[in-house]
Amino acid sequence: MSDDEELLDVGSMFRGTATLTLVAEIVSAIMLLGSTTAFFLRNYVSIIEPIIAIFLLLFGAMVTLFIFLGAIGFFVRFNRRIGRVVIGEGVGEIDLNKPGAKMVVIIYGLAVGFILILGIYGYYLLWVYFLAAESASSLSFFGISVSIGIFFISLLVQIVITVIGRTATTIIRKVLAEDA
Repeated sequence: MSDDEELLDVGSMFRGTATLTLVAEIVSAIMLLGSTTAFFLRNYVSIIEPIIAIFLLLFGAMVTLFIFLGAIGFFVRFNRRIGRVVIGEGVGEIDLNKPGAKMVVIIYGLAVGFILILGIYGYYLLWVYFLAAESASSLSFFGISVSIGIFFISLLVQIVITVIGRTATTIIRKVLAEDA
């Protein structure tokens, strides 16, 4: 390695971002399930005997634990597949001083940043015009609203990462071929 090389592990960067969005989607889906259940059961809580309520809470905790275990299994099974979809196999460290390499990283950062800003601002508009009033009076509806926002913003970012990653794979392979 010479002194003028500036190495960046692009493959790990793409796969790491895809993994982060997958985790956000899984957590938000579990949160959405719990908040939706609480939202529909909110009127029945006051009429349930305390002994039965404790039993139902314990049962709900057990179901939530099983859902988390299933989500961990899903994550382990599909994380590597998602990584392969996002960027091709064998793509690793590249020298940023090679032609086109820095541009790929800059475009990647801009695309992810812009879609993140677009998703957050879109969710903000949805919040202001439709969700804020109901969320002010119901904690479970607030949880539903937040989890839907997290899920869709993560999904948007993951879609952009996949599209940019597939394009970047072609460019990166050409840059790596120049090294050989």
